[in-house]
Amino acid sequence: MTLQRKKSRPLKREDKTYRDDRLFVIATEDTYAPDQYFGLFGKTRIHVKILRTEDGLSGSEHVLKRLDDYVKEYELGEDDELWLMLDTDHGTKADHIASFASACTQAKQKGFHLAHSNPCFDIWLLLHHTDIKPDEKYEKYKDVERRLKDVLGSYNKTRIDPSKFTMKRILAAVERAKKLDASTNDPWPQQPGSYVYRVVEKLLELPNIRK
Repeated sequence: MTLQRKKSRPLKREDKTYRDDRLFVIATEDTYAPDQYFGLFGKTRIHVKILRTEDGLSGSEHVLKRLDDYVKEYELGEDDELWLMLDTDHGTKADHIASFASACTQAKQKGFHLAHSNPCFDIWLLLHHTDIKPDEKYEKYKDVERRLKDVLGSYNKTRIDPSKFTMKRILAAVERAKKLDASTNDPWPQQPGSYVYRVVEKLLELPNIRK
């Protein structure tokens, strides 16, 4: 049986790339917001590839499969990183919770990193503009969307306004999210908050990010 050869690392830029360029692959259940958000980072030798939901298969197991399939398809460098980015707001039924937990366990076993949000990715965007107070309840996307509209005046996750997410605000969001992260052992935030700061912090620590 002939083994299928993997494709070369998908590093795309207008100018040339280098063998030691870093690649961050992020699989997300979202379709719009993460893809736009990570496109805001000015990169020279750091590349972020978002594996977003485009087929309606946004369940935890499907998002994890996209990351698995990517690893099987492409040659990756030792310093490249793979991240699983899920939301907690898709139901409280036992089967959903079990699927979510299973995806986290499998991801860690495969060496993938976790960057989940409670209840959704958009709360990470909210942290760019305000703290989350203990008495504020965010159980689903609509709760976060409502608060974002209060703070920003308007919000449409399909068209993020880049001027609302400057580097100064990104750094503020990292600090706010870290304060909410009381336990680094939990695979996802148990209270409203986001672990997206973990991948963002790594990106900011690397050279060749235009700040």
